[in-house]
Amino acid sequence: GGGAEKVCLTVIRALRGRGYRVRLATIDRTDWRFLEERFGDLPRPSEEEFLIGSMPIRGKFSQAALTLSLFLPELFYQRMKNDCDLILNTYGELVDSVADISYVNAIPVRVVHHYPESGFSNSIVLRSIAQAYGFSLRTVDRLFRSNILLTNSTFMQGIVRRHLERDSLVVYPPVDVERFKRVASFADRENVVATVSRLRLGKNLGLIPRMARLVKRGEFTILGLADGASQEAIEALTKGIGSLGAGDRVRLLINQPPQKLVDVLASAKVFLHTQPMEAFGMAVVEAMAAGCVPVVPREGGPWLDILDGRQGEFGYSYGSLGEAADMIEMLLEDEDLRKEVSARASERAMAFDSSVFEGKILSVVDNAL
Repeated sequence: GGGAEKVCLTVIRALRGRGYRVRLATIDRTDWRFLEERFGDLPRPSEEEFLIGSMPIRGKFSQAALTLSLFLPELFYQRMKNDCDLILNTYGELVDSVADISYVNAIPVRVVHHYPESGFSNSIVLRSIAQAYGFSLRTVDRLFRSNILLTNSTFMQGIVRRHLERDSLVVYPPVDVERFKRVASFADRENVVATVSRLRLGKNLGLIPRMARLVKRGEFTILGLADGASQEAIEALTKGIGSLGAGDRVRLLINQPPQKLVDVLASAKVFLHTQPMEAFGMAVVEAMAAGCVPVVPREGGPWLDILDGRQGEFGYSYGSLGEAADMIEMLLEDEDLRKEVSARASERAMAFDSSVFEGKILSVVDNAL
């Protein structure tokens, strides 16, 4: 129910709308009921294939290991069947080859050990696994070097060029901007700092209770999306909130209905993004459309692509906990400044509307066929 799923579903909608037949091939069976609860009515593919009924392992690293071991064979299987005109891979952070078109929406596994600040562990074992995985894919890359590579931000484009020596076309991911923009109001907001995130250790959510100790007049609401691999992150965050005595000013809301997300973002003044080295950050755009002022880490797609690297124009970036706290205090205290930046941020969000993504994807597919 996160950004990667949203990308895949929007691709299906765009292709079906153009009249293409679409086969959705996945590792585990798609839970359409869950996705419709999360996103509303969805277009279905023409047909579906999956390898297993459900993920038998739900831990964070075991889930990743299973995905890595099955995803590449799944792509090869689709290629060997040779019964379709084009293979489009929307899970490109694992492999940027085999498919005719691959969309890279996160730091590729094979190079993630270069970026421990992204939440990847510094353990020798995990670094070795990532490097071994990268080595095994070099042969695959030589066989399928002519594929089209898409990246979801200029930030990710730079990483792919630096480490994989591949050029790519930037196609920003789809955001349902209108859904959030129509509830936007730039006045009469609460002193609430909102965060929307999948509940994972690498999301750096432990920063929020520490921030609550520095920002005295604001309350913090975390809207978290959880699954079976989230338990460790939930326990760590809950423990941090309790140990720092922030329980009265930090709310953790898990797996809320979609309308709750809209309501919180429509009433909050600030949106705090905590994950460093984020490839893009669709929740940042949603918050901007709803009228929140974003405060994001200085390295990553939210800063370089969404805020265009312009401090104070559409939002703010921070390099430390204290700097972020100062910016949030400033926005909570200065209503004129907050309203001014909020209005610009809401308009900026329109650049990332789903219709823009669909148009670019269709152009790429049409030209590839």
